[in-house]
Amino acid sequence: GFLGQEVSRRLMALGYRVMGLVRTIPEDLAVVPLLGNLLEPDPFQGPDLVCDAFIHCAGNHPGEAVDLGGLHESGTARAIAEARTRGIRRFIHISVIGASPDAPTRFQRSKWASEELVRRSDLEWTILRPHLMFGQGSRTFHQLERAAAKPWAVLPESRVLLQPIYVGDVAELAIRSLWLPRTVGEAYDIAGPHSMRLEDIVRHIARDLHWFRIWTIQIPKKYAYQMLSWVGRSSPILRGTEWEFLQHEVPPQSPQWLTDYGLLPHSLAMFYSPLS
Repeated sequence: GFLGQEVSRRLMALGYRVMGLVRTIPEDLAVVPLLGNLLEPDPFQGPDLVCDAFIHCAGNHPGEAVDLGGLHESGTARAIAEARTRGIRRFIHISVIGASPDAPTRFQRSKWASEELVRRSDLEWTILRPHLMFGQGSRTFHQLERAAAKPWAVLPESRVLLQPIYVGDVAELAIRSLWLPRTVGEAYDIAGPHSMRLEDIVRHIARDLHWFRIWTIQIPKKYAYQMLSWVGRSSPILRGTEWEFLQHEVPPQSPQWLTDYGLLPHSLAMFYSPLS
């Protein structure tokens, strides 16, 4: 997946051997394959290697699946069981910012349920809750790039401030967690350094793509879900379910993660800049 590939590349660059859970084995696979599916009871097939840690990045994209609880809850339970079977104590779990039992979206609530499974386990866990991740391979930002490539973009009307975070920073946090005992038993909300509205993000990308500003057409909030789903059939915009997740303010983050990890997150301009 998007984050899993970034974590794997960085670990291998540091000289570590990485075993990756895959459903099929592509020709260009760089990690040691562990063939299996978190949603099926069949045992995973792969070499019997001693592993030091389990970084659980599996998760649905907002709006990608109807049964969010399947992968987020059942899949996490299976991951915990596999870690125990292999004698792995260290477990890094990737959740999502704003996860809570009364979160405004089903996506966030299902992620909270997965966190509860991790917290109740006997593993040495750390939970990372990133906000919207940008970087090479991001599905949401691919849609925004396609929208920004035109002179106009159809977007939901929203004044919500988003704090996108670079996927490389999230991967770095996951890896540093392996070496930082102070992060055991902690859950961190993590987000990028700048707050931006969705239309500002699209305009920022547009300046990177073709150096001029574009028009943004905003759909009233109460019609956005239906309208976006309809217009999305022919125009590269966010699906209504993706917007549902992005319409809620990022909860205030404790600065503790900055000091615990000693990492300053990259801004969106690092990735999307006419000068880069």
